[in-house]
Amino acid sequence: MDDEETKEKDFNENTNQSHSKSLILHPDKTLLESEDDESVKSTKTKESEALKVPIMELKARLKKIKESVTDLPSEINDESTQAKMMQKLRAYETLKEELKAAKINITTDAEVLNTLFKKFQLYKVPMHTSSLLNIEIEIILDILNGFEYLIHQIDTARLFADMEGISNIILPCLNSTYNEIKAEALRLLGAAVQSNPKVQAKALEKDLMQKLLHILSTNNKILVKSRCLFALSALVRQFPAAQKALLDHGGLEIFGKILNNNQLQTQLKVMRLINDLIVERQDIEKISDIRQRDAKTKEYAATDLEQKLLMHRYCKYLYDLMIKSFKYELRDQNEIDNYELLEVVSESMIMINPICKNEVYMDKHMLLQVINDMLNLYQNLSGTVESDDADIINNQIQLIKKLKIVFEMSLHEEL
Repeated sequence: MDDEETKEKDFNENTNQSHSKSLILHPDKTLLESEDDESVKSTKTKESEALKVPIMELKARLKKIKESVTDLPSEINDESTQAKMMQKLRAYETLKEELKAAKINITTDAEVLNTLFKKFQLYKVPMHTSSLLNIEIEIILDILNGFEYLIHQIDTARLFADMEGISNIILPCLNSTYNEIKAEALRLLGAAVQSNPKVQAKALEKDLMQKLLHILSTNNKILVKSRCLFALSALVRQFPAAQKALLDHGGLEIFGKILNNNQLQTQLKVMRLINDLIVERQDIEKISDIRQRDAKTKEYAATDLEQKLLMHRYCKYLYDLMIKSFKYELRDQNEIDNYELLEVVSESMIMINPICKNEVYMDKHMLLQVINDMLNLYQNLSGTVESDDADIINNQIQLIKKLKIVFEMSLHEEL
């Protein structure tokens, strides 16, 4: 665990009490970041008990019960008929209460957002002038956590954007000199734009792409860079306009530098993001509606991703990282230090090969030799590891075999 992750853990433990006193009723455990799952959920993880079913469904059920009660015969001397009617009436009253509670809950979300906005305004000036006390930093982090908890619901995230939350909450935090506030604001941004086209568009309009790339290229804190990549990934996924902005503003150059450094956490995020962007383009072919497929093809073609990957030498950076990581593991024939890096870099090489196969950065025969050595290492280890690691080793063997086939085919096409 790196220093930044340790600091984040310590901070969460120290501020649990202050979170519990917030205007928001937080879950029992502080929300932990799970960016590698690239997964900010689109709905609240904890909702009011009253909000058990959607309001429209409640209304439909309410109408159905009212009709069935009305349709009962006027003579209800039969005991079974009386029992049925009483049961329907009780269900009717229960649904009315649930519908009432659901409407109250939606109003409360809007009111709490407004309260958090007002509370945040008290700290904007001292935050801008870098004169915050430690307790004030904790209060701001608590406010940001409150926003994040609420906007996991898509409609609430849209309301947050409509209330100018990006301009009045997120941007001031990103412009501050406090890295812990920046990191929390980046997580809030990622949660807001995740699978939410309206908020994605708002963020792009506010020039968040340039701001994120600036932070990514200038901030040295691993936690901030990692959160920045999380927000960036959430902003561009399934959003070609944002992808074009990413490429036009030098995103691939920054990604190349990240692959060339030794920060594993950020390297993994970059590779996974590029893989996802490639998969998005592959998935267009699966769209059955011809007009929709043609429109998507045109939209994604405007980003010119493939040519820009070549132009900014992303292929070379990825090749270099693969060779570096493979050779590092080959130094010790008895264990593997980092399965995750080897897995992701191998998947990335397979994914990007159709784009990069004509690029010659090194002797591909030498590259195949390194791949063969890696395959032999895995196969030798497969008989010695404990059962818990056997599946991981076997999956890695299959992945390296696939990688080997890909490069052998590339060599064959060159001959």
